[in-house]
Amino acid sequence: MPKISRFDLFRLYLRSFLVQTGWTYERMLALGFVWILIPLVKKLFSSEKEQQDFLKRHLLSFNANPFLASYALGAVTKLEEIKTPPEQIKRFKDSLQGPLGALGDNLVWQNLRPALLILGLILTDRFGVYGTLSFFLMFNLHQVYLRARGIVKGYALGFGVSSDLSKGYLQNMTKWSGRMGALFLGILFVFSYGHLTQLISCGKSNQIGIQPFQLENFLLLFLFTLLSFLAFKRNINPSYILLLLLASFLVIKAVAGLV
Repeated sequence: MPKISRFDLFRLYLRSFLVQTGWTYERMLALGFVWILIPLVKKLFSSEKEQQDFLKRHLLSFNANPFLASYALGAVTKLEEIKTPPEQIKRFKDSLQGPLGALGDNLVWQNLRPALLILGLILTDRFGVYGTLSFFLMFNLHQVYLRARGIVKGYALGFGVSSDLSKGYLQNMTKWSGRMGALFLGILFVFSYGHLTQLISCGKSNQIGIQPFQLENFLLLFLFTLLSFLAFKRNINPSYILLLLLASFLVIKAVAGLV
């Protein structure tokens, strides 16, 4: 029986970055999915008919978050290697679409990317263009890791890959990226308030320039940080924390405008 080597998995990993290049409304990620697996066809199947059947069954519609699609790629590679019946593989792929789509969208688009974007804004405020570059670096390093983890875990676990999706790293990363996003947003609000008060002070004194960061801004930063961590400890939804920080910032801004 042909065996999949580490080099074969590495080739899958490199090709997984192009999983969206063949995206269509009819088949979603299926064309990219098949293209990624093509190097394995001749290794796993000797006859031309088996190769054609392989391509046909994996051209059926398949959709997932592109960063987590590698979990399905790794698992399918393992199942094809051990000659799992095609119908079982099809049902397994179909069962993965929902979890990979929902979990991936929740992790990447709703929590991780917003948190890193806010952190990038803070760093940009402090370090200029290097802060902007840090956002692109942090976000892309994580997606590089997610794709590699998916291939390795999917191939190692096969049918059991769903156990890695329901607990462990992905769930913890989703939880903590949401929490840190709320915290970063609070810090960003404090920095924004600091710039606002500095500009108001400059306007009243007819001076040009930015005054040093004031003590009250550091006190606000400490207060927002303390409130955030207390809320996280009680497992309060991060969305509520964001709304609380936004309301607090608007109140402070309104009071500052009246003074």
